[in-house]
Amino acid sequence: MQQSMDRFCEALSAEREVHRELLRLSARKRDAITSNDVSSLDKIVKNEETLLSRLGHWEKVRKACVVDLAKEVGRPAGEIVLKDFFEFCTERQKEQLSDLHTELGALLEKQITINEINKRLIESRLEYINFSLETAVGGGQAAYHNYGDGQNAVRPPSKTRIIDQKI
Repeated sequence: MQQSMDRFCEALSAEREVHRELLRLSARKRDAITSNDVSSLDKIVKNEETLLSRLGHWEKVRKACVVDLAKEVGRPAGEIVLKDFFEFCTERQKEQLSDLHTELGALLEKQITINEINKRLIESRLEYINFSLETAVGGGQAAYHNYGDGQNAVRPPSKTRIIDQKI
């Protein structure tokens, strides 16, 4: 059982490190978005993909440890929570697990906040791009109306387009 607990702690530690790096990348991503640095943004996204792959590996390891530990204690793996392991841990492992749990929770909260900020920044950029395209293509509705009658009517100016169509 101690070997499974050690492996479980190792997996959680590795996951924590990956989440730390993802958080750093998310902050860099925010800077790249605000400065319109597309090449940096592309590199950051590629780095995130690599880290997410590594996170997936450690997630599998952690889940396998949970299954092994659940078998050892005779309970279904789906019913086991972190605190259930404390009775089978050494004092050092209890402290380590508690610290990992706290830090992972804090990292995930920060990640959620930064992701929300990045999402809003990207949406804002996309709205601006769409507005610019609509203006350039002339897809928006003119704010002019025909007033008067016959020859005295004020007519909207003909649409002058910078670009003929949106692609």
